[in-house]
Amino acid sequence: LRLEKGLQQMIINDFCEPHLTASSLMPSEIHLSPYLRLGCLSPRLFYQRITQEYIKAKTSNPPQKIFNKLLWREFFFTVGSQLPESPEMVNNPLSLQIPWEESAEYLERWKQGMTGFPWIDAIMRQLRSEGWIHDVARRAVGSFLTRGCLWINWEEGFKVFDEFQLDAERSLNSGNWLWLSGSTYVREHIPWLCPVEVGKKIDPTGEYVRRYVPEVRNLPTEYVFEPWLAPRDLQMSCCCVIGQDYPSPIVDHVQQRAICVQRLRDLAFSLTAADKFI
Repeated sequence: LRLEKGLQQMIINDFCEPHLTASSLMPSEIHLSPYLRLGCLSPRLFYQRITQEYIKAKTSNPPQKIFNKLLWREFFFTVGSQLPESPEMVNNPLSLQIPWEESAEYLERWKQGMTGFPWIDAIMRQLRSEGWIHDVARRAVGSFLTRGCLWINWEEGFKVFDEFQLDAERSLNSGNWLWLSGSTYVREHIPWLCPVEVGKKIDPTGEYVRRYVPEVRNLPTEYVFEPWLAPRDLQMSCCCVIGQDYPSPIVDHVQQRAICVQRLRDLAFSLTAADKFI
């Protein structure tokens, strides 16, 4: 039944990626990844049913891009079957040896959904309470943890996702973290997902954030994603005093982004220089 509902939604969307909204981020009966993970749905059957529905609707064979996520899934399984070290950075021939920083405090605040960035915290709290988050949400918190803000080793993110995700697959999990952190599989620019602006774009009314971060629920929408900008008297009247009812931002995300970009540039230059001597 879930498969058929998922296929019907694909038909409604004309087999294109739907426009992301707050509703896209919520639990839904058309989300199939946990069922693929637990063996309730065969990826081969899924592939066949998509093909059948596409031919029925379009009278032509479906383009490969429709199956990209399934193909990446199989690719990561293939890599994982040949590389037991895939969830690790050290001794992993696929992974760049990036000098990540260690911060037990930052990691724990990220894990608990207490970074002071409501968009990031909403995602992490949803993960902990429901065991599932949207692909874009995974990228948002993954970018924030690694190359986008906190500069913490992707292995730590792998462990957290492995602990809480209902659809956690060892090979898929490590493959996605390797890519998202810029450690391998990078063929082009990986977008930076700003911990403020991306949330505003997808969830302009703050519906999603208010659901999972009740501390900011009473704030006017203009401050939901940046509650630290709200005037002190407004914070008090909305029971969202920063540093008291809800944490201050863990970092200055704009400044930290610039630091991370410079580190990536330095890494690229060092790799280029090393190649000249090979």
